[in-house]
Amino acid sequence: MNQQRIRFRINWDKAIEAVDFLARHQNGITQYYVGKVCYFADKEHMLDYGRPVTGDRYIAMEYGPVPSSIRDLLNEHSDLPDEVLDNFHSHIQIKKHGKKQHINSISNGELRHLSGSDKDYLLTALNKYGKMPFSELTRISHDEAWEEAWEISEASVMNPATWLNELPEEDRETAIASLTDRRVRIVV
Repeated sequence: MNQQRIRFRINWDKAIEAVDFLARHQNGITQYYVGKVCYFADKEHMLDYGRPVTGDRYIAMEYGPVPSSIRDLLNEHSDLPDEVLDNFHSHIQIKKHGKKQHINSISNGELRHLSGSDKDYLLTALNKYGKMPFSELTRISHDEAWEEAWEISEASVMNPATWLNELPEEDRETAIASLTDRRVRIVV
């Protein structure tokens, strides 16, 4: 399983709405918690439904997985396309407090790109991990996928195929077939 690599394509609308959704439910959430909550929501949703919520690419960093596209959205010096940044800033306001960024929702519109299960998994992950102590969250996010990428080098792209190792063996083949049917890029 670990020789195969899965690559998803980021869904910008869903990524922006995921950050908005989290900020609506935890006003002032920091970028660290946004990243970890999205990681666990993406992982669990893929294991249960065969697709992540956002499709972001996770990078193995010192304190755990970091969603690279969401990190770019939160970076004030991002070189993302203007339409992506404009959409993001119509949903989100960021206030800096020292090195921390506190993220608040400024939209009141419907989050029409997130499915019901997307919202459920984001909320479940937020309730479970959103107030967990930094050290504990760092420890548990250093899972098999993180370790595999970290062994290659710091800032390596994590492989979501490793998440499938948490499934019973007979379910892994079904999951790979489902991902292939969805035209997810699987690299051997």
